[in-house]
Amino acid sequence: MLGVLFGLSAALGFGIAAVFARVGLQDIKATTGTLVSLVVGTIITMALAFVFHTDAILKLAGVAFLWFLLSAFINFPLGRLLNFTGVSMAGGSKSAPIVGSSPLFATMLAISIGGESINTMIAIGTLSIIGGLAMILSQR
Repeated sequence: MLGVLFGLSAALGFGIAAVFARVGLQDIKATTGTLVSLVVGTIITMALAFVFHTDAILKLAGVAFLWFLLSAFINFPLGRLLNFTGVSMAGGSKSAPIVGSSPLFATMLAISIGGESINTMIAIGTLSIIGGLAMILSQR
């Protein structure tokens, strides 16, 4: 149950961030907003990580560090730039649910690359995401 609460809290945070990004991007380019967001986020995250998990960071295996580095590059600079550009162009109410379709891609990759199997609940969730995207994209 705690995991669900964390998930809902993350969803709330992402929703709020989309609105804040829309307001912040009214007078600046998406690239500038991305840079400011990344610098501030990196400072806060690194400080918290070292305060609470210094030992774990120092013991991190090299290969794990490389995977985290690749994930960070795809997720933060590239993902945030595309997210902010989408918010700037389409607004938060349309772009946030589309960005929220990431479980669809995570499911496809987890099955094809990670060797995970699909079950009824995953199939229903995936179809729900596709249906929601179709509804959002069909509105003018």
